[in-house]
Amino acid sequence: MIPFLRRIMSKATFPLKKLFLPMILGLSALLLVGCSGRSIMAASSWPGLTISEDIAYLAYNQYVRAVDLSSGRDVWSYPPEADDKITFYAPPAVGPDGIVVIGGYNNEVLALMPNNSFVNVLWSFDEATDRIIGGPVIIDDMVLVPSADGRLYALDLETGKPVWDKPFEAQHSLWSSPKIQDDRIYLTSLDHHIYALDLETGREIWQKNLSSTISDSPSLTEDLVFAGTFEGILFALDNSHGEIVWQFKADGAIWGSPVIFDGVAFFADVSGTAYALDIASGKELWGEELPGSSAASPTILDDRVFFISETGEVTAFLLENGDPVWPSSANMEGRLLADSIPTDIGLLVPAMDSECVVFSVDPSTGAARCIIEPK
Repeated sequence: MIPFLRRIMSKATFPLKKLFLPMILGLSALLLVGCSGRSIMAASSWPGLTISEDIAYLAYNQYVRAVDLSSGRDVWSYPPEADDKITFYAPPAVGPDGIVVIGGYNNEVLALMPNNSFVNVLWSFDEATDRIIGGPVIIDDMVLVPSADGRLYALDLETGKPVWDKPFEAQHSLWSSPKIQDDRIYLTSLDHHIYALDLETGREIWQKNLSSTISDSPSLTEDLVFAGTFEGILFALDNSHGEIVWQFKADGAIWGSPVIFDGVAFFADVSGTAYALDIASGKELWGEELPGSSAASPTILDDRVFFISETGEVTAFLLENGDPVWPSSANMEGRLLADSIPTDIGLLVPAMDSECVVFSVDPSTGAARCIIEPK
């Protein structure tokens, strides 16, 4: 097992080890892709999903696909034929005029411009020295690309040329998308740190060591930054200087980002517990058991919060008190690790190891149907 993952497991209690082991093994496989030089995760990479208007942009295995949600048919896909040297994982970023920016396991970043069913490559960027796992983020005329090489690259959206004098460099891999607020970038890293950067220059404003791995993006409010760690602690930090305002210890490691809504932070851990905390104090408002471990961020739709379990279930609770919405969780085949997305046609849930790549779950009843099949 990779050393830093071994350290995480050595600190875990026995029940947590049993829950966390499948995810840890999956992470090890992801890291080994870059070490081997071959796309060994081609058959089981994590689906990256982005929704823009009525189109689902799906990065999964050897393809990036644009799928019409009303018909379930591909509008386009890239590349035209599968290439076993390329595997996509990161959710695509969709910009103005239909430009799509995507990163791959081959360390390359591509800007795609669809033309009906054909796709033109506007530019490519190949200076990253490790995989693109966190999704690129488009902000105005710039695209921010986190890389497993520990660098955050700022590229011109039209040309793909670097914008900053040099990329920002953390001490370990970047696996999550940055978040932008005003003129600042907030970024987490596997090096245990959360960073605040100047958007224009990429220079560090502050950093805070949270003493454990952070795998997902931070969450933001007007004056706070939130991040969960593999040690099972959710931190709230002052966004001006990075000072810790409060911290909450969960039962298990926290993988996904918390979702902030109406003064409450919602998140889950790999022990299979869902939480709601008051963001002003960090006090627990309610906690509920899930059918299995959870790596995804929850999703809010109407008066409900939806939690994804790796074992294939979606569970809905009322925001106000945590009461279950459905008699039982919605069940889907396959493993559910990626974040779900609320849409007009239901909650879209990406799946892996399944005959369906994206399910739609009815938020009222929990009924699930397949809307995107594997290519």
